[in-house]
Amino acid sequence: MKFSPSEHAPDLEASSPCPTIIEPPKGLLGRYLSSNISSRKTEYVLLLCWFTTGLLDSTIFNAYSTFVSMQTGNTMFLGLGASNFDVTSRPYGWAKSLVSLVCFVLGALFFSRFGTYFRASRRGTLAVSFLIQASIVLLCAILVQAGAVEGRLEYIGESIEWIHIVPIALLSFQAPGQVWLSRDLQFAEVSTVVVSTMLYDFGSDPELFRKGNGKRKRRFLGFCALLVGAVVGGWVTKQTGHITLPMWVGGSLKLGIAGAWVVWPAEERKRWWGC
Repeated sequence: MKFSPSEHAPDLEASSPCPTIIEPPKGLLGRYLSSNISSRKTEYVLLLCWFTTGLLDSTIFNAYSTFVSMQTGNTMFLGLGASNFDVTSRPYGWAKSLVSLVCFVLGALFFSRFGTYFRASRRGTLAVSFLIQASIVLLCAILVQAGAVEGRLEYIGESIEWIHIVPIALLSFQAPGQVWLSRDLQFAEVSTVVVSTMLYDFGSDPELFRKGNGKRKRRFLGFCALLVGAVVGGWVTKQTGHITLPMWVGGSLKLGIAGAWVVWPAEERKRWWGC
């Protein structure tokens, strides 16, 4: 009985100690954008994200009485609306909160699938993700600046104008992109949107007073950045009577982060013995 050589040939690929390597795109630019970034110093990018969250949330709440990132508050507003509690002070305010909640979930679905499909840690993937976020925020700024959506606080009444749903929906959709980044960089302790859990983790940390505790530092600085962003957003809208400037600042910050990913140092490639 004869056997073909292929039946007895050893499977060199299966027995090789070297991992399977997916060839990067051809061309210098393709290889550059497909390289993974180094995670060193990326926590400072998350601090900018915290600041942007405070800036946009305080601005939108001043204008439209809802949040675009802090979904715990929106859940409470939705519950109060369902119980008929805030009908006089925030008529249809529950609808704004519901739109924000739904769009936040849709944004989480989009950015998580986007990162999974295009390999989250790649330089190009991170840059495009923040370019999308920046474009959405800047689009909202343009809509308000052009007068398509009312952004003057004195003209935004208690009764709902359904056009206000547009910036609320768009800003809520882009917000999960920051959370996706914190997960990808493996800084789950600073999600850039959730404060209550972070404060609990800060206070319950058994190594709270240990020198060189990186998680403690990131939690504390993240809280401070969020608070400063909220103060700046509230102060600017009060002084100008308009919500446009914080949007321009928030969009510009995200655009700057997108550019930073393009030039961010690459991760050092680990080589296997014999590969």
